[in-house]
Amino acid sequence: MSGEPSAEVDNATVLAALAEPRRIQLLRLLTAQQMCTRDLVLETGMSQPLVSHHLRVLRQSLLVDSTVCSNLRVYRVRSDTLRVLSERLAVMADRAAVTSFEEPC
Repeated sequence: MSGEPSAEVDNATVLAALAEPRRIQLLRLLTAQQMCTRDLVLETGMSQPLVSHHLRVLRQSLLVDSTVCSNLRVYRVRSDTLRVLSERLAVMADRAAVTSFEEPC
């Protein structure tokens, strides 16, 4: 990523990517270890085109990236993106905790 990761992470894009259960499944697998598309297909039972589609969405949302290793594209989770999202949600939760005690009128 160029520049600060937080500047490039779009909350809506990341949350939309995370709204799909199959993408969550792929992300969970990739948090345990880096994997290639073939291994993700075998592990999930999804078709190769479907896995590739979901990986593309995860890449575009900056949740995963990939490298080529021995003619295989290997995917890994971008912990910086998850950390940025987590920090932003924590700020919102802290603000909500304060305002929830205020009288509405």
